[in-house]
Amino acid sequence: MTKAKPLRQAMPTVAGWIDEMRAAFGPESINAAIKSGIDGQPTFWASENGRQIGTKAPPCPERTVSLAEIHLGPMNPANAPKKGTRHG
Repeated sequence: MTKAKPLRQAMPTVAGWIDEMRAAFGPESINAAIKSGIDGQPTFWASENGRQIGTKAPPCPERTVSLAEIHLGPMNPANAPKKGTRHG
């Protein structure tokens, strides 16, 4: 008899990603990170379909970028597509 996996059913995209991580890095390290996240350490956190599991890592102000600091557009305006071209 197969044991029910309610989180796998509720979070299928996350479950697939975890399966890929286990295949790439080995189940021991991935399972340990998930268990630590569930136990309150910021090593694993996931959210899907309104369900969350694990512990979020606290924000790091030195590595945080505000939306006001993000430039959306060509990095060099001189290389931007000209109006009237296929891309402009």
